[in-house]
Amino acid sequence: MPRAAIIGAGIAGTATAIGLTRAGWHVTLHERATHPETSGAAHGMWPTAITALDQLGVGDAARAIATPQRAGAVRRPDGTLLARLDAERITRHPGDHVRLIARRDLAHLLGTALPAETIRYGSALQGSADDLARGRIDLEPGGTALADVVVVADGVFSAHRTALLGQRYGARYTGQSALRGRVAVVTHEVSETWGPGRRFGVTPYLDGTTNWYASLDAPRGQRAAGGEVALLRELFAGWHDPIGRVLDALTEDGVMHHDLYDVHPHLPTYVAGRAVLVGDAAHGMTPDLGRGACEALVDAVTLTRCLTDVGGHPRTGDVDGALARYDRLRRRPTQRLQSLARGLGRMAHARRFAGARDLLLRVAR
Repeated sequence: MPRAAIIGAGIAGTATAIGLTRAGWHVTLHERATHPETSGAAHGMWPTAITALDQLGVGDAARAIATPQRAGAVRRPDGTLLARLDAERITRHPGDHVRLIARRDLAHLLGTALPAETIRYGSALQGSADDLARGRIDLEPGGTALADVVVVADGVFSAHRTALLGQRYGARYTGQSALRGRVAVVTHEVSETWGPGRRFGVTPYLDGTTNWYASLDAPRGQRAAGGEVALLRELFAGWHDPIGRVLDALTEDGVMHHDLYDVHPHLPTYVAGRAVLVGDAAHGMTPDLGRGACEALVDAVTLTRCLTDVGGHPRTGDVDGALARYDRLRRRPTQRLQSLARGLGRMAHARRFAGARDLLLRVAR
């Protein structure tokens, strides 16, 4: 039985582990953290991601815990409508929905779809670029393992990407920070509101709570001396309903704050020998299109398909060719999305020519 060693038990790594396990590979999933992830806000699952979850055998379970998103709006701080977004119109088929799933729920769903012994928490993998490319990995605190494929899924700050491709390809700070959370406030519209150098978004859940997020131009690492809640209430004071109600419901321990990074420049390849990059390690992007987790899932099923022969068995005779095919299928599409996401983020935060931007959006709606 061919062996795959996966580095990182986030969405990309866990989904890949499910796919390869179902395809007959012996999989070990190594995660440096000592326990499963329980934090995070929410992910918008586009139809391509739901299809990927179907192919992993968990699509129906995902639908059961998801909130469909059929329409949304982009507004100005005073509530003026700039653009109306119909989720079905921008998907391939009528009836397709974008669905909102809490990150912790998605992580739990994927993790429980694997045999219990697959995920090894507190397991850090090491290895030189040559070792990783040959499938040789060093285990901490000791030991060595050999694999037919090493899947690098350790996120946007991937040390293994650096080892394989060099220091030039790293995580780039975008100049924006994101704050997000979930509050017990009823809202009725998916909306994103654009202001100079900042924006605020809300997405309702079926249970009557609301996922919210804000982004703002800020130096890397900067945090509010008086607390995040006070900062948010100051920056978004007077913005249209329901933003005020969401702000009133915030508590300091319910606000997550992360600087936003993407992978830059675009990688010349997602493959180095028998090592292959998936998810944010390959194409970390800003959340502006809501596609990061979606593309990680598509990576997982695409890699699985490439590593499976027409009879549904592990492809062992031409692993190098299979990985090259994965690279051809995934690198350019995901890198286009990286560029689009970063461009949209800059446009949403525009300080100069914001009036012209707003006019174009209103004319185009």
